[in-house]
Amino acid sequence: MMLKILFDADMVVFWATAAVETPIEWDNDLWTLHADAGEAKVKVDDAIVTFTEKVLRHYKHEGKYEILMCFSDTDNFRKQVLPTYKLNRANNRKPTCYYGVKQWVEENYNCYQRSGLEADDCIGILATMKNSNTIIVSGDKDFKTIPGRFYDFSRNEFYDITQEEADYWHLFQTLIGDTTDNYRGCPGCGPVSAKKLLDQSPTWETVVAAFEKKGLTESDALVQARVARILRASDYDFAAKKPILWSPN
Repeated sequence: MMLKILFDADMVVFWATAAVETPIEWDNDLWTLHADAGEAKVKVDDAIVTFTEKVLRHYKHEGKYEILMCFSDTDNFRKQVLPTYKLNRANNRKPTCYYGVKQWVEENYNCYQRSGLEADDCIGILATMKNSNTIIVSGDKDFKTIPGRFYDFSRNEFYDITQEEADYWHLFQTLIGDTTDNYRGCPGCGPVSAKKLLDQSPTWETVVAAFEKKGLTESDALVQARVARILRASDYDFAAKKPILWSPN
């Protein structure tokens, strides 16, 4: 079966373009940022080749394979669920040649991007489609909420996540939130508290009880769960090309 290697292209391109930024001091206290897009493209190519070789070697795959570069859309469905989602990043700029290098990747690699979705969602959907044979390549720890095989290039680690483990980590993320993405989870519930609760009973009822203990409601918990959820194939309406918001079984 054809192996699909799913790259978190957002992260790869960001890393490569940030790495080539150089500050330059001109006369009269003028400073500018210089970036060589050609150098960034080489870094992207080298990263893809290096990571692909590591993946093929680790999983002893000798057959055919396909590389898919997954990008985020400029729109994001989570902002309709929680308007403050990633609002803390509104003024953050991309590296100087990011968009130029992204366009080059789109012209030279097979890419996957869908309206309203983040790269994580595109990867999650592809990785959980029926009869899929995929390996995810990213440096993002949040992929533990997706069942599948992973290569974490930031930590140079390989790991597999089962369906049960992925469901556990989704509830865990719902409880602790994510300050980077600007959703708070359950107030006062950190990783230690969340683990203690879910190790006793890894259920939606446990999550709801934790929120209610803080004076919140199941609806409040559901908002956090929906933004914490990286989409799987079951969370996407392929005909309408829209996410299916997560609900507890």
